[in-house]
Amino acid sequence: MQQGERAAGSDAPVRSGDTADSGAAAGAARPSQRWSRNDRNTFLDHFAIDGDVARAAAAAGKTARSAYALRRRSTAFGAGWRLALDDAYERMEAALVRQVLGDTDTRMDVAAALVLLERRPGAAIDVATTPRKVATRNSPLAKAERELLRRVQAMARRSAAKAAE
Repeated sequence: MQQGERAAGSDAPVRSGDTADSGAAAGAARPSQRWSRNDRNTFLDHFAIDGDVARAAAAAGKTARSAYALRRRSTAFGAGWRLALDDAYERMEAALVRQVLGDTDTRMDVAAALVLLERRPGAAIDVATTPRKVATRNSPLAKAERELLRRVQAMARRSAAKAAE
């Protein structure tokens, strides 16, 4: 086919170097950007495990860019995103505590983990399912989380001091 000719069944002119099959192959290589309910659930499940948007999107057959776009467009998906991210933070916090206590062979950068946990936004609470458990800064849960973080930081400082000796 020559430049300027039209592909069969298409109004778009064919560019130099294009063939009728090259467009189909390129389209097949790209994941669909439409998000089904199953795609959303798969993404949120994977995102809750490790907090990695790109890997969660790939598990759903999507791109990270389309996941961020969906989060901007859909308040329901955005709420699910916040809950999944909160789960990922809780997993990181639990892994950090296991590491400090010596209960795991997995090693993470304690300083980096503490920085992330200190910057963690307040836990996302689903008020519809837990109306009496809305956390406030002075709630027992919030106080316990602050105390746990303080103790983990102290343990990390002691471990670093021992390692430096």
